[in-house]
Amino acid sequence: MDFFIITGLTKDISRIDLIGILIGHLIFGVALTKLLDWTWLKNLMSEEDKTRMLKSYTWKDLLVDGAIVTVVLGIIFLIISFFL
Repeated sequence: MDFFIITGLTKDISRIDLIGILIGHLIFGVALTKLLDWTWLKNLMSEEDKTRMLKSYTWKDLLVDGAIVTVVLGIIFLIISFFL
């Protein structure tokens, strides 16, 4: 039933509206990143732990990370395709 609500919504939103929403989210994300204090991230791990973690990082970890990014981008493009 929710699918019909989404398809009804897509008839009301034009491409210009979609582009404005995407650009607005991008601007908000950049502004929020600049406004927040990220200095606490440096203190999460010691230098020894960082180097140990980076040395143990293998191609399998890289493959899993790439797969996660691919799935997230696929979901984003699927949602965008509803509105085009």
